[in-house]
Amino acid sequence: MDTVLSNTLLPRGGGDGGARGEQALVVTAVLTGISIVIVGMRMVARVMFLKMTGREDYTILYSLVLAIVYLALVAAQVHFGLGKHNDSLSSYELKQQLKRLWVAIPIYNASLAFTKFSILFQYLRIFPDPKFRITCHIVMGIVAAYTTWAVVSGYVNCVPVAKFWDRDIPGSCLSFEAVWFFNASMNIATDLTLLVLPMPLLSQLQLPRLQKVALMGVFAIGGLVVITSVLRLSSLRSVANDTDTSYSNVAAAYWTAAECNVAIICACLPFLRPLISRFFPKLLSTNNYTRNPTMTATRSRTNRIELRSQDRDYGLYTIDIQGGDQKDKTLAGIEVTTEMYQSTETSKNDESTSQRRLVVDA
Repeated sequence: MDTVLSNTLLPRGGGDGGARGEQALVVTAVLTGISIVIVGMRMVARVMFLKMTGREDYTILYSLVLAIVYLALVAAQVHFGLGKHNDSLSSYELKQQLKRLWVAIPIYNASLAFTKFSILFQYLRIFPDPKFRITCHIVMGIVAAYTTWAVVSGYVNCVPVAKFWDRDIPGSCLSFEAVWFFNASMNIATDLTLLVLPMPLLSQLQLPRLQKVALMGVFAIGGLVVITSVLRLSSLRSVANDTDTSYSNVAAAYWTAAECNVAIICACLPFLRPLISRFFPKLLSTNNYTRNPTMTATRSRTNRIELRSQDRDYGLYTIDIQGGDQKDKTLAGIEVTTEMYQSTETSKNDESTSQRRLVVDA
């Protein structure tokens, strides 16, 4: 039984290249399966443990759906001979394969865009800094603009459209290499932007050095997407310049799947913190916290602080210091007793507010 299954997924024969297509399908299926599991774990953490969802969760689900659609399109291409040489396929098989490729290219670009939107929505939820939020909206507009171009140009790259899969009919096509490399370069540029964007704010957190480095490392996971995007470029060049599309498209097929799914996985990993903390509490325990020296404890002339959650996935919280007597708040077993001086002569209407950041266990 195992032998039959192995030969079905990775056939040994196929000097005509059929096995190469099957291998591309297996790689794509495995990566998509991992994405499904990771997104599922993310939703469990968000819905069951934190009991909160947001637009960053909905957009990552859209991205996953598109990645699954891409998997189905790769399977269809394999069915019509992906990996074999063009001259070993019938005209019908080659056209059907290229039709699936025509649909798959915009799907891939849309999936990446929704993943980027998910990350940007998460940044907007975590960081209240006005300048940072403006930057996030600008990046979001750039992603929306070039993704619209990528999707539209993918479907109307050739005029008439049918020339994409039937090169014998009259018409013209844009340079595949130019269009694909432009889209790839924009993806790499925005990936790098998303990677660097939160680092200045994270570096300003008042945290122990090791703790700060670990938190920045969580946000730097997206660097894997940049690496995958760069590795995909060589396969794009082969497909764009080789007339034997069916044979040369194998590497591009699984590198494209890798880029989509690695992006989804990297976007979801930070959300697994509550899940890991629940089952492995010692793994992410945090014992050292810092206090602002200007905020001292005095019980006779002070006001307590109120903690309002800013982001429980990363363990980030916003502290709002407000006037009025309040009881001590506790969070995850840690009692916050930080206090500040406030003159009794200050009017109740002149409540002071400030925001500072701590990292505590979710």
